[in-house]
Amino acid sequence: MTSILRPASVLILALVPILISCVGAEDEAENEAQGIPEDIAEDIAEDKVSALADHMHGHLDQISAIKAAVIAGRLEDTREPANWLAAHEEPEGLPGAWLPYVEEMRHYAAMAAAADNLVTAAAAVGEIGRICGDCHRASGFTVAFGYDERPPQDVQNVRTQMQRHLWAADRMWDGLVGPSDVAWKRGTDILAEVQLEASDVTDSADQQTPVTNLLRRARSFGEIGSQATSVELRSGLYGEFLSLCATCHSLTSGGPAG
Repeated sequence: MTSILRPASVLILALVPILISCVGAEDEAENEAQGIPEDIAEDIAEDKVSALADHMHGHLDQISAIKAAVIAGRLEDTREPANWLAAHEEPEGLPGAWLPYVEEMRHYAAMAAAADNLVTAAAAVGEIGRICGDCHRASGFTVAFGYDERPPQDVQNVRTQMQRHLWAADRMWDGLVGPSDVAWKRGTDILAEVQLEASDVTDSADQQTPVTNLLRRARSFGEIGSQATSVELRSGLYGEFLSLCATCHSLTSGGPAG
């Protein structure tokens, strides 16, 4: 399988032109008022753009860490990155139009940091994804994601089915953050097709029934999600889906019985 171009790297590339435009427009009037030579002003603007891009990359790293911890069912591992998102200082030069989205993101990051259960933390992750997408839409651009073709449908083994499950989750996330109707639909379509059975995931007889119910609900989210058109509904569904992943991984100590 070819390597996947991760969303964080693609997003930063997409942000750079927007940052240049926002920072350049705000700095131009200030530089003129202060009598700063044009060549020096260009260097200052480039430094600000670089700092903002690095900072946004930091945002994505922390969000990804929270999401990964939730999926794995490790609530305590969400605390540090969630607290960072909730409390860190924004760099100088952040476009003013972005501030409401930053504040909303901080609210849900604080919610994740204080969560005493994975369901609450998962819901917060879904809302953070929505906020990212709302900000991108308001800024007038859509993030283009690069990713592998989905795992082959004709190979019916546990490894491939789990890969399909993960692929679906990643595309749904892309759909929120982009925002992208195409990515969301690809993710929900494949989620509805995943053919995992409880016996594939756990050897414990006591876990067969709850795992069966979790897998059935996950597939239903694929079917329901494919019809969801509002970002509010999508973020809610994605949060619930993450909580199912977290519950299943916690119950089975990490996944397939092998």
